[in-house]
Amino acid sequence: MVSEGVGRGAARGVTMRGFGSVWCGIALAIAGCAGDDGGDPFAAMTSAVVTTTTAAGDSSGAADGGNTDAGGSSGAGPGSSSADPDSGAADGDTSGGAHDSDGGDSSTGGSAPVALTSLGSLVVLGDSISDGGGGSPFYYQLLRDDLEAFYGPITYVNNADSGSETDALLGQVNDLPNALPSPVAVVITSGGNDMKANIVAVIAGLDGPARAAMQANIAAAHQALLAPGRFGPGVEVHVFEGNVYDASDGVGDFGANDCAFGDGYPTIATDPFFQAWNDAIAETVTASGQVAVDMHGWFYGHGYHNPPNWYASDCTHPSTLGHDQLRRLFYEQITGESLP
Repeated sequence: MVSEGVGRGAARGVTMRGFGSVWCGIALAIAGCAGDDGGDPFAAMTSAVVTTTTAAGDSSGAADGGNTDAGGSSGAGPGSSSADPDSGAADGDTSGGAHDSDGGDSSTGGSAPVALTSLGSLVVLGDSISDGGGGSPFYYQLLRDDLEAFYGPITYVNNADSGSETDALLGQVNDLPNALPSPVAVVITSGGNDMKANIVAVIAGLDGPARAAMQANIAAAHQALLAPGRFGPGVEVHVFEGNVYDASDGVGDFGANDCAFGDGYPTIATDPFFQAWNDAIAETVTASGQVAVDMHGWFYGHGYHNPPNWYASDCTHPSTLGHDQLRRLFYEQITGESLP
């Protein structure tokens, strides 16, 4: 769920760390390159970043979190666990958990498991993480099978749409059946594509309106899902909403690691970006009394710098190993139990 095709310019390899007031210069540069001259705003932004960084001298300080965030898209899929480049099925630690290279907590906000005692239906919504992205087998198919083994037969509906942003969630909800067996667990992966679409604003610290729009989209989808009688009289609905993960584990060096995005883009420490967007998701989800699932924290420390890699070679979708881990995360949130 990370951004793709960001920033084409001569600034590859330039490291941006600890800008402080330098963000103001970036914002002004972006405003200037967004005019009517038809130029490439990403290349202009990157050039401005290099110029401003050089003028600023020492850039070793801590990055200003502010209202900034960077993120991307999603993916998942069931299939062979053969050792292909995207499978991630290497030997090593496959346990989830929130940690960073300094041993600190990288959690970006998650709720305690619900531990449903029964389940009638599983509904899956969102983007490509829930619609065929990454290495198979996909988490949602594995999760469906796991939940049926735990609860018995359930009804399964998947309305996720690859490439969609949070503004598509309400439509996905409206297209669901009018009647489903109770209780209904709704799993959602969305938000990464919103970050991708607003990547320039994210880096400049001007992404507050984009995050607010995302929150409004999520809130509208939840309101529709939780409307009394949406799936029939007395049907309980429980929403489990994931946040946005980071294949670089906070380093932000996507362009230097053959990712499907970021070619020519400078290295930018990404933790503050993801923190702001994921805090916004958690705030909205918990405000409706639902479960915020911390995908970012679960995957942190298992990106391309820390094999075995939980991400596919595009650095955007889960690998085979990543889908297995995502299935385990949602299973634990729904059942209160851990898979063996």
